[in-house]
Amino acid sequence: MRAVGLVVALAILVLVALASIGIGAKELSLEQVWHGLFDDTGTYGDVVVGERISRTLLGLLAGAAVGLAGAVLQALTRNPLADPGLLGIAGASAAVVTAITYVGVTSLTGYVWFAFVGAAAVGALVWFLGGSRGATPVRLAPAGTAISAALYGYSRP
Repeated sequence: MRAVGLVVALAILVLVALASIGIGAKELSLEQVWHGLFDDTGTYGDVVVGERISRTLLGLLAGAAVGLAGAVLQALTRNPLADPGLLGIAGASAAVVTAITYVGVTSLTGYVWFAFVGAAAVGALVWFLGGSRGATPVRLAPAGTAISAALYGYSRP
């Protein structure tokens, strides 16, 4: 039964990916999409399909990365309901809000660096509060939830 579910999920994924290639601001017929996929002649439709393929592949890779990160987080905490807030990763958004408000950061690169530092700092704080000598999922969950709630209140108006 599990194999059937996997096959159905993969079939749906393939159909959605193909639909993503076919749908966009420029209307293309199914024939133009097919032509753009398998016969590269440099027409406008081929260029559009080429851009859409990149978008679709990037979306698939990003989705796979988010899914893998969630699975790793759930495995590490041994909690099937674990989310990034459990370990205080909400510190990333709080750090970006602080950087924009008080430091005046306006570049995307600045946002990324502040987010990384904020997530790492809050993750370390959660680890410390969860019992640095013997941090367990039972200790990490309340610490992470409390810190995430406080940071959520800080970073949201």
